[in-house]
Amino acid sequence: MDKREFDDDLTNIWFKIGIVFGALLILAVVLFIFFGEKIAFGGIECGFYKFIHCYCPGCGGTRAFYHLMHGHLFTSFIMNPFVIYTIADYIIFMINTILVKTTKKLGFAGFPVTGTIYAGLIILFGQWIVRNILLLGFHITCL
Repeated sequence: MDKREFDDDLTNIWFKIGIVFGALLILAVVLFIFFGEKIAFGGIECGFYKFIHCYCPGCGGTRAFYHLMHGHLFTSFIMNPFVIYTIADYIIFMINTILVKTTKKLGFAGFPVTGTIYAGLIILFGQWIVRNILLLGFHITCL
């Protein structure tokens, strides 16, 4: 069986990084099964928020992951939409890459890796800006 190649070398690098990320994700899932409540709501404060009194881009990420693990998609999205985006993008990317590497016809060899990374960064920093505008301008908190 002939292997198909990707349109860019970056995809192979991201695939290798994805394998490591997958192992870390499995470890995180196991930790959240046993210690999720304590990790998500155990009182560890964000240093950025504590000293500057603004949200950091990652604020709510741990709680978002906790709620995602419990099937509360809307609550997870409200806590930090980057978490859902990252995991969904990861799953789609890894499945597509495996299909391209192992089959002749399935998968999309031109998967826009860089585009999905930029989209994730826009989501990450976009929610950060909106959340801080709501907090500082209107005293509305989402967390």
